[in-house]
Amino acid sequence: MSTYHIQTYGCQMNYSDTERMESYLQALGYDKAPSFEEADLIMFNTCSIRQSAEDRVYGHMRTIEQMRRQHKKITVVITGCMVRKSSSRYSSERDKLFNTTRELDIALRTEELPKLAALARELDPESKIPEIKEESLEDYFKISPTHSSHQSKAQAFVAISNGCDKFCTYCIVPYSRGREKSRDIQEILKECTQLVENGCKEITLIGQTVNSYGLSQYDKEEKTFEFLGEKEPFIYLLEEIDKLHTKGLVRLSFTSSHPKDMSDQLIEAMANLKTIMPYLHLPVQAGDNRTLKRMNRTYTVEHYRKIIEKLRKAIPGISISTDIIVGFCGETDEEFENTYKFFDEMDFEHGYISQYSERTGTTAARFIKDDISEAVKQERWNKLNDNLLRQKSKKAHERFLGKTVQVLVESQEGKKCLGRSEHFKTVQFQSGRKLLGEIVPVKITKAMEWILEGELV
Repeated sequence: MSTYHIQTYGCQMNYSDTERMESYLQALGYDKAPSFEEADLIMFNTCSIRQSAEDRVYGHMRTIEQMRRQHKKITVVITGCMVRKSSSRYSSERDKLFNTTRELDIALRTEELPKLAALARELDPESKIPEIKEESLEDYFKISPTHSSHQSKAQAFVAISNGCDKFCTYCIVPYSRGREKSRDIQEILKECTQLVENGCKEITLIGQTVNSYGLSQYDKEEKTFEFLGEKEPFIYLLEEIDKLHTKGLVRLSFTSSHPKDMSDQLIEAMANLKTIMPYLHLPVQAGDNRTLKRMNRTYTVEHYRKIIEKLRKAIPGISISTDIIVGFCGETDEEFENTYKFFDEMDFEHGYISQYSERTGTTAARFIKDDISEAVKQERWNKLNDNLLRQKSKKAHERFLGKTVQVLVESQEGKKCLGRSEHFKTVQFQSGRKLLGEIVPVKITKAMEWILEGELV
C-alpha cells in the first residue's frame, strides 16, 4: 500500500485545502504515513506570504535528495501559493518551480486538485493509479474534506470561497489562487449540518476575504445570489448556519475579514446571532493612510476606526485582533509612528506583526522599491511587538481575572488541558477527566502575556 505525507504551511485556508488533498489521496488508495521519511508521496502545501515558508520547502528538498540517493522511490508534489501552472516534470509547459529544484515531480495549483491523478500518470504511464470520480470534478470544493486539522471532531474549518479580488500590492494570492469565487451556499450548509450532526460544536468559516462572500465579480456575473435581493450573501449564510444551534452548534466564527466589506448589516448580525463568538480578526496592515494607499488596501484609517467603534458599541466586550506589516516599501519614520499610535489607540487585544518581505510576482515587487533596510524592519517590529503588543495582550487578559469563561478543550496531555475561550483566548488548566472536544467552565486565576490559566469549575 502506497503512503502519503502532506506538509502544510500558512493560513487556515491552506489547512482546509490539505483536508481535501487527504481525501483525494485516500480515494487513490494512499494511506497516511506516520512520518515524512516513510511516505511514498510527499506533498508540500505552500505559503508565499513570507520567504521563510518557501525556504523551509527548499530545505526539505535537500532531505529528499538524500533519501533518493538511498534508492527510495518518492513522488514529490508542490501545491499552494508557490505554484502558477499545474504540470509534471514531463509536461510540455512547466511551472517555473522546476527550474529551481531538481527534486520536484508535480506542481499543482490548489483549485486544480482534480488533475493530480492525470499528472501522476503523465509522470509514470506504467503506474497502476486507479481512475476515481474526483478526477472529473471541475470544482475542487466538491471533494469532501477529512476535517483532520483539529484533534477532535468538535471543531472544523469550512471554506466558503477561493481566490481574491482585492489585489493588495504586497500579496500573491490573486495570482496564485486566481480571482475570487464563492462556493455554492447549499453545499456549505450541507457540510456544516453534517459536521454538527457528527458532534461539531465550533465552526470557523474561512476564505481569503471571508466577508466578501457572494460579492465578487464572478458571483455578480453568474447572478448566483440575486434571489437574496438587498440582503448580503454572507449575512444570509451566517443566519442559516446559526440555525444549527438547535442541533448542537455552540460557536461560529470567521476569518479573515476585510474592512471594505465590514458592513453595518454584518455588525448587526454578529450582535444578534446566537452562535457568533464575541471575537473578530480584522487586518488593518497599517495605521497610516499613505501606507495603506501604497498597499492598495482601499480604506482609510478613519473608515477603519468607525468600524471598530460600531463593533464595540454593538458587541460590548468584543475581542479584536489584527495584522500589521512593518517596513513596507517607502514607510517613513512618521508613517510607522502613525501605525504605532493607531495600534495603541485601537486597543487591539492581539496582533500578528510581520516584517515586509518582497514576493516575486506581486505589484509591489514589480513597481515599488523595497527601500527599508532589514535592520530598520527589525527595529520597528521589536518596538511594536515588545513595547506595545505584549502590554496590550497582558491588559486584555487581566480583564478576565476572577471570571469564569467557557473553554473548548483543543488538546489534552495527561492532566494538562489547553483550549480557547469564547473570546478566542488561550486557556490552560488541569483536569483528571478526559475533556478533549468538550466545552467546560474555567475560572481564570492567572493572566499572562499570551495565555490565561485557570481552574475547572
